[in-house]
Amino acid sequence: MTLQSPTSDLLPGFDHAAFDSNAVFRVILDAMSRPGRIYDRPIDIAVPDGLNAFATATLLAMADSDTTVWLSPGCATQAASRHLKFHCGSPIITDIAQADFAVAAIDDDLSFIAQLKVGNAEYPDQSATLILMVHDITNIPQMRLSGPGIKDSHTLEVKGLPAAFHAWWAENHRLFPCGVDVIFVTDTKIAALSRTTRIEGK
Repeated sequence: MTLQSPTSDLLPGFDHAAFDSNAVFRVILDAMSRPGRIYDRPIDIAVPDGLNAFATATLLAMADSDTTVWLSPGCATQAASRHLKFHCGSPIITDIAQADFAVAAIDDDLSFIAQLKVGNAEYPDQSATLILMVHDITNIPQMRLSGPGIKDSHTLEVKGLPAAFHAWWAENHRLFPCGVDVIFVTDTKIAALSRTTRIEGK
């Protein structure tokens, strides 16, 4: 009888760990420093059930053994949890208030976002980053963005973004320098909102 390795059914991570991780990280950094601008996924990557390709790439580039990851019920598959634990070493937690990274889909119940940690006056960087998997991202003028990293203003549409998100974001923006940063990802595209970003419209 042949015994199967417990990791034999795991999907691969980055094909070229250092190169691919750096390529994805640079795109994320650009997206965060230029809120609302849309960037393409720079590499191909295997995707576990529960996540999309850019969410997977983002976590593999940013999460490690010192960062906690919370997955929404729809994302918290056994495949996703095992993939992240193996390739990132990240603890997968169930307490949203302790999450460094929170991952959800746009169609999930997003009421949890009010529980995300926002840091404090002494350590504003000890806040969560929300990775939200969405159906589409375009520059249709659904929202007008302004703030640091944006010359004058920039337009962005995130398909299916609920009105409750905008009410939460207005409060999140007022918390600066504390607050949550948000990364929107489709399978192939990414755009981000820094906590410094002001949204008008919707």
